[in-house]
Amino acid sequence: MVRRSMPVVFLLLVLCFSVTGCGENSVKEEPTTKSAEDTVAIHAGEIDVYLDEARYYAYIAQGTYETYYLTEGKELDWNKKTKKGVTMESLVKSTVLDEICRRECIYSYCDEYNIDLSEEEQEQIRIDLDNYYRETDGELLSKVGISKERLKIVFEKQAIAKKIENVMAFANEKLPEETYKSWKMENTVTAEVQWESITFNQPIFSLEDLY
Repeated sequence: MVRRSMPVVFLLLVLCFSVTGCGENSVKEEPTTKSAEDTVAIHAGEIDVYLDEARYYAYIAQGTYETYYLTEGKELDWNKKTKKGVTMESLVKSTVLDEICRRECIYSYCDEYNIDLSEEEQEQIRIDLDNYYRETDGELLSKVGISKERLKIVFEKQAIAKKIENVMAFANEKLPEETYKSWKMENTVTAEVQWESITFNQPIFSLEDLY
């Protein structure tokens, strides 16, 4: 997310995901003093998602919504109840959680599909990493708190999952969604207390940041 030109496309993509989360889920009350990259925030079936990665997706979503509402001159109240009967914050976090679970589900097929990244794709990830740390607002960088090495892994996972999904869809356009639906039925998602501690109480952006 950049300070002046955050694309609204991401917002639209986020809204396309199910808001029901990733199947059955619960919260484990197990505080930790470990670093974010060593702290599990989400157990997606047998897959562990670490706190720094969870923060990245959650706070990117927060910043995207704030940017959209600010540029549209609208008030964003994260505690306001939505038509789904939950707060705006809970709705967005549920959507982010679902997106993370879907990515982990699809990424788990990388060996089966023998998917890897080309040199060109790896170079693009290096460019994206440099751009993230050069152009991202300082408040967002601080809230996410992810190292370059860890974010590289996140970007690589994103890229590989996207390639796998494209291969699946080429064979059968319904296969990615059917694969994820099956995964949700077979797996339990458990959110640690660290995931619940991610809140949108403190704004990332103001109008001054956008202009």
